[in-house]
This record gives sequence, C-alpha cells and structure tokens, in this order.
Amino acid sequence: MNQILDYDPNKKSGGSSSGSDKVVRVFAIILVIFALGLLISGGVGIYKNKETKKSSANKPVYATIEIKENNGKAVVSVTHDKAIEEMFYSWDSSAERSIKGAGEKTLKEELDIPAGTHTLHVKVVDIDKVETRSDKEFTAEEGLDIISPKISVIPVDGEGEDKLKKLKITATDETKLDFITYRWNEDEEIKVEANEEDPKVIEIEIDILRGENTITVVAVDGSNNTTMETKSFNALTKPEVTVTLSPDGSHLSVQATHEKGIKKIYYTMNGQEFLREFTDEEMATDVSFDPVLYEGYNRFILTVTSADGTETVFDGECEYNPQVQEEQEEQQPEQQTDYVEQTEE
Repeated sequence: MNQILDYDPNKKSGGSSSGSDKVVRVFAIILVIFALGLLISGGVGIYKNKETKKSSANKPVYATIEIKENNGKAVVSVTHDKAIEEMFYSWDSSAERSIKGAGEKTLKEELDIPAGTHTLHVKVVDIDKVETRSDKEFTAEEGLDIISPKISVIPVDGEGEDKLKKLKITATDETKLDFITYRWNEDEEIKVEANEEDPKVIEIEIDILRGENTITVVAVDGSNNTTMETKSFNALTKPEVTVTLSPDGSHLSVQATHEKGIKKIYYTMNGQEFLREFTDEEMATDVSFDPVLYEGYNRFILTVTSADGTETVFDGECEYNPQVQEEQEEQQPEQQTDYVEQTEE
C-alpha cells in the first residue's frame, strides 16, 4: 500500500536512462564524422582519377621502332596506335631520305647496308607530329655505296666580311669521288674531276666575287650519289684611295673610288677637321678633291667610307716650303714630286 502511494508519474527515471542518451548522441556524432570522411575521401579520389586521366591524355604516345639485319638488309619495322605520316632514315651524317605513309599504323622497309661500319638513323612522325627516333649500327664487309659525299665551303685568307679573298671548297667521300661542279649565281658551271691518286678528296680554292653572290656546289661519287651545297657571301670591299702631291707642292690630289659609291669623306689637316657626307642621290663611285697644304710640316689623316660601310684610312705627312720649292723648280724644271710619305696605321 505504501508502494502505491509513492507512485509519481512525473518523476524522471533513474541515472541509467540518462547515460543511454549520451551514448546514442556520441555514436551519432561518430557516424556523421565517418560519413564526412567518406565523402571527402571519395571526392579526392575522383579528383585524382580525373587528373590521372588528364595527364595520360596529354602524354604523347610514341611509335615502336624495331631494326634488324636480315640477309644483308637492314629491316625497319614500325608499329603505332596512330596513323604514320612519314618515316625518315639516313646513314651516318648523310642527307635524310623519306617514305610517306598512307594512313596505315604499321610500316616496314628493307634498306641496303653499305660496306664498312655505319649507323642507321630512323625517325618516325605520326599524324599528331609526334617524333620517335631510333639508331642502330651495322658492320658489313660487302655492300652497296649509298653514302653521299660531304661538302665544305669556307672563306680563307682573311677575317671578317670586308677581307674575304678566297673560297675553299672541299668534297670528300668514303669510297671515291667522280667530280664536283660549282657556279656563281646563274653563271655556267665549272667542273673539276677527281684525282686518281686520291679520289676520296677534291679540294680547290677560287676567288670570291665582289658584292653579294651565291655559289652552288655539287659533288658526285663513283656510285652516282650526289650532294648539293648552296651558300651566299657578301664580299664587301674597301674604297680605293690614291693621294699624290701636286707639282708645285702646294696641295694634295686625292681620288677615292668604290663600286657601290662613296658615302662619307672625313680628314684632318694638322688637326683641323673637314667632313663631307653624300646623300643617296649625290653618291658617286669616283670622288676627287685637292686639300691645300699649309706652309711647313703637314699631317694628313683621311677616312673614306663606302655605301657598304667599309672604310679606308690614309695617314701621311709632308713638308711644304714655297721658297725651297721654287728653287728646286728653277734648278730642275722637269722634276716634280708625286709622293706623300704614309705613316704606319
């Protein structure tokens, strides 16, 4: 009876029910954190996967080149997952030859191996212009001569464009040369035969033409392999300057010439400066003038500049004494002085 009287429906349950609520809340928080972790991890994984696919898509795909020897031939086999646009090949440093593709993804070619030890260079270009290269060395006791001659064209006997005088042409071949030809611009070709005593080398020196000119050299070996080399040279020349002393010794006679024209004349007479510049309309290929000498010692320094920018410098000295000159003329009326001593530059 006392137990019934003690019943109170508003009375809260004991401490055990309150502890259960706390456990449920903690567990719920853990579940939320775990779920967030899964979402973040999944997002990072998706991002990484996209970046990996993107990186793979940007990475070029190269062709597979296999080079073998079979019955004295170099067999080149190319496979690719893209269409092959062109294959280039060359022996050593000779000129490249090419084989055009026709949209196929495989290519096979048999090449003659030259006698001796040589390196075959192969380059494959696909439709995306991606290049794949491969090299292989071959040694053969017998073989065809398929190596083209080499040509060297270099100026000699001077330094700089304005001092070019000669051109040295050298052609070499690993077996033997037949001949070379050369021509300036569109002039007629000049042929030089190989020397039987040393047919592997042809070497000549020729004059370089004045001004800007193009030379074409062709070398042909005994197996009709041909190499052509074309080079341009601007052989600039300096103005030609002549300085003479007048018969009475009172002045100098100066003449300056250049095939492209005289642009500027600058000189000093005993330190006093004189300058004359010519416009394009005024320029002439031949210019003359007569500087007057002072009584006594004279130092004459002259610089003539051409239309090409080349220069000629004259540095001379002489002595003008009117009284002595008159006495000399009276004693030797037939004699005149036409020389001005030029000092070293």
